[in-house]
Amino acid sequence: MPSITAPIRKLGVLYVVEVPAAVVKALGGGLRVPVAVRCLGETYLSTVMPAGRGRGRVHVRTDIFRPAGLGLGDNITLDLKHDKNTRDVEPPADLRRAMHFRPAAMTAWECAPASYRRAMVGYLDVARAPVTRAARVEIFIERLSERANRQAKQR
Repeated sequence: MPSITAPIRKLGVLYVVEVPAAVVKALGGGLRVPVAVRCLGETYLSTVMPAGRGRGRVHVRTDIFRPAGLGLGDNITLDLKHDKNTRDVEPPADLRRAMHFRPAAMTAWECAPASYRRAMVGYLDVARAPVTRAARVEIFIERLSERANRQAKQR
């Protein structure tokens, strides 16, 4: 399991640590490497994103490093392990039923990144009232259909 010690940097709204090219290669290489990150006794899932010239960046969680008294520019040690488990989710039954009647939405679901699908399912799961959930399903069907139409026009 590769270990790195590097300063915490800010990239937009995220706090990240740069991952050297040799470590990215040791993790299996590629543009987006799914990893389990061990940091200050906590473990969480993340992705090593490309940073140019073979290097990568991995997100560090503020709820882990701030209580330890660390901040921007401080060095932090991360243990990275390639995570081979799938992070994909299946559409819930109500969303699947709605997509059955809108094939374009189903196509867009299948082409969407796993993070997009996870966010959709998570947003559906936190709906308290059945009417809210049904409304969200309709919104997602519309957005997926629009996504499919945009992708069809780009081809």
